[in-house]
Amino acid sequence: MRPSFLFPLWVCLFAVGGASAAEPADPETLSSCALLADSQARLSCYDTVAGRTPTERADPGHSPETPAVESATDGSLDAVVKAVTPPPAEGPPSPLAQRWQLVAQTDRGPFVITPYRPTYILPVSYAARRNAGPFEATFGEGEPYDSVEAKFQLSFMSKLWPELLDARGDLWFAYTQQSFWQVYNGAASAPFRETDYEPELIYSWKTNFKTLGLNSRLLSLSLDHQSNGRADPVSRSWNRVVASALFDHGNDFALGLKTWWRLPESATSDDNPNIEDYVGKAELWTFWTQGRNHYAVMLRNNLDVKEPRGAVQADWSIPLGHSPVRGYVQYFYGYGDGLIDYDFIANRLSVGFLLTDWM
Repeated sequence: MRPSFLFPLWVCLFAVGGASAAEPADPETLSSCALLADSQARLSCYDTVAGRTPTERADPGHSPETPAVESATDGSLDAVVKAVTPPPAEGPPSPLAQRWQLVAQTDRGPFVITPYRPTYILPVSYAARRNAGPFEATFGEGEPYDSVEAKFQLSFMSKLWPELLDARGDLWFAYTQQSFWQVYNGAASAPFRETDYEPELIYSWKTNFKTLGLNSRLLSLSLDHQSNGRADPVSRSWNRVVASALFDHGNDFALGLKTWWRLPESATSDDNPNIEDYVGKAELWTFWTQGRNHYAVMLRNNLDVKEPRGAVQADWSIPLGHSPVRGYVQYFYGYGDGLIDYDFIANRLSVGFLLTDWM
């Protein structure tokens, strides 16, 4: 028979080598033990944490998931904790993954409204160049056209049909509305100079591969309609099939590529037959953060080597205290500053508030 004094001696040695029975059990370690489904493995874990000899397994038909715990009968608490503690979770999903619900923990289900493009209010928007022709055609010849107005944009989307055609495919509806308001133009009764409406039907497909150091996140194909809802001679509208790709790098950089093909219209119904020659045929935007500052640059181009046209927009936003609203500065130069000015070079600086960013 084994001498009875060996058991207290074993306990003392275990206390010196690792976890003392007199020390309170770590709640986090106990929680790790609770994760074990097999009762014998769970009991072994609790015994080891408490400083007791692990209970021998009574059932030989044990779970194959517990050998690491059972082998830790040398009294090593570190071995038990390592065996039962799940591996650390990866970092939180990137802003792009959250916006497009690319991973399970960001999925909000269908018919939930979420941000799409930036939503902002710019109370002061100064246009260094003004296209007076359409304004006078709308509000009367000789009507004053203020160089300072307000500009705002509303943009949102909602998933209509998750996992359409494929587990990685989703069908979305998106809507963007941009308005230019002559709010300070009392002489002309402060009219809305231009409002553009842009609904989209988007089919997105999740991707997961690396290219040029970036993570490819999403490919999409959409049917896009954009119009200002007005009558001739200031009616503007077009329909496009748009192909897009979205990439990111961690939580502080995202990039989007977009190209489109305009759906043909008859000459009698086409309000702007050459719009793609000015607004362009492709778009690139980048978004990045640096500390508390957010930056974005948008480039559009008609991909015409002989007569290149397009536009550039630069954004900068900063937090305003603890509010989700951010201070926002936007600069735009080029064609397409509103559909009414699709063939006019605008030069505009705006200041205001950003409610939702690119990402």
